[in-house]
Amino acid sequence: MLLFLLAPLLLAGFLLWRWLARRRIRLGSLLLYVVVMSGLIWGALRILAEIAGARVMLREVLVVLWFAIAWRLAWSIWSRTVGRWGQRWVRWARLQRRRGAHPPGVIRLIPWGRAALTAVILFPVFLSMVGTHRCKLRDGHDPSVYQLQFEAVRIPMADGLTLDGWFIPEENAERTILVCHGAGANKGNFVWFLSALAHEGYNVAFFDFRAHGASDGRTTTYGIRERLDVRAAVDWLKRERPGQSRVVVGLGSSQGAMALALATAEDPRIEAVVLDSPFVSPRELVRGHAARLPVIGPLAADWLLALASLQTGTNFFAASAEKAVATMGDRPVLVIHGDGDILMPATHSQRLYDAAKGPQEIWFGPGTHSNIVTADPTGYRERVFGFLEKHLGPIPGRRVRYGKS
Repeated sequence: MLLFLLAPLLLAGFLLWRWLARRRIRLGSLLLYVVVMSGLIWGALRILAEIAGARVMLREVLVVLWFAIAWRLAWSIWSRTVGRWGQRWVRWARLQRRRGAHPPGVIRLIPWGRAALTAVILFPVFLSMVGTHRCKLRDGHDPSVYQLQFEAVRIPMADGLTLDGWFIPEENAERTILVCHGAGANKGNFVWFLSALAHEGYNVAFFDFRAHGASDGRTTTYGIRERLDVRAAVDWLKRERPGQSRVVVGLGSSQGAMALALATAEDPRIEAVVLDSPFVSPRELVRGHAARLPVIGPLAADWLLALASLQTGTNFFAASAEKAVATMGDRPVLVIHGDGDILMPATHSQRLYDAAKGPQEIWFGPGTHSNIVTADPTGYRERVFGFLEKHLGPIPGRRVRYGKS
């Protein structure tokens, strides 16, 4: 965080120190740049918020603006160093050719070398940083849209972060479903899961992963560190709502499915999992999409993952939901995949289903990525609670609804 705050100042200081004779601070141009960029950033975030049913926070506009300024300065320094690398030799070679001489042919490779360095270093560093350091959007909706009472909660983490969450109680319920959202989303985006999960004899808990929604943090790792968030949420349920969370079931979508699988492999208190729109591992997902460009694509994918690992202090190559599911023992695993999902290949869901050692089911339902529940809420409800009823037993004091009577 400190490096993020200081980056524009350090880069600007270096730029002025190194090229003071060529740079003049034009306050009018600087002010115009800030105003225009702020407007563009606000507009872009407003569009994203409208799509996600969320709200824009002014603080996040300033965060993105600060990030944009840092990269604009970094580009200025890059263009004045690497961008002009070998320019004297290029000019000399041109002059020699005009005189009829034959300068070394290797000089012709200098412009290509500069472009290659930009493509291999600067651009991937930018992409990996954007992918792992996200801006946040506020919840646009809460459980009251379903006329449900809920409690706003704050969940402390061992690493000093605090997660923001909701707890929606069900009368006399001793079981809780913990909902884990996807990357770039928040609990407000996932409130629509209540159309399938409410009034089924389970309490429902939502929370924002680190670097999302109203939770602390700025760095996301697509399930790797987020598994700690899942475990912290389970800690909170067992500590603060023990009677209502005698049984904890995890329901994760996309990144949430990865985090949930990794957390469940480490935490026996999660007694069953529903993996919605999951992926096997970050590496296989990125390499799978990059494979459309033979040879170069997978190499570029690994390079991006290596940079992301370096920037976040995690290992994007080692995390595997497939290995995690294989270690869950006899705990029930339900895998859900949308037939219109173009982000996650169906083979990922199939592999997770095949990896489960205990009771397992798979449902290829209607809908796009993470939106099967909105495409078919009735079918979603029947699949999830029928599966839980079958393998965890019916809810005490309630008749069997989805299995045999």
